[in-house]
Amino acid sequence: MIENLTRIGTFGAMVSLSACASAVPVAPEAAAPLTVVRQGAPYANWEGAAARKQAEAECAALGKSLRPSIYDRYQGGAWVYVEGCA
Repeated sequence: MIENLTRIGTFGAMVSLSACASAVPVAPEAAAPLTVVRQGAPYANWEGAAARKQAEAECAALGKSLRPSIYDRYQGGAWVYVEGCA
């Protein structure tokens, strides 16, 4: 059975302490970058929407979703999604 503990703070305020709270925050697992390339002709810089659809499909095939970020970029005929699939 989990109990909520209560104590009086330094200014007399009631502070609730939960016995089930984690003392250390848990960070999400870092994903590997996802690089999207096309068979045949490489992607052009203006084809970001098509590359994103392909990236979303590749992540969905793994049972995950694409994690877009402001650091995603076009690089040498490919689109790089820095945070990959999650």
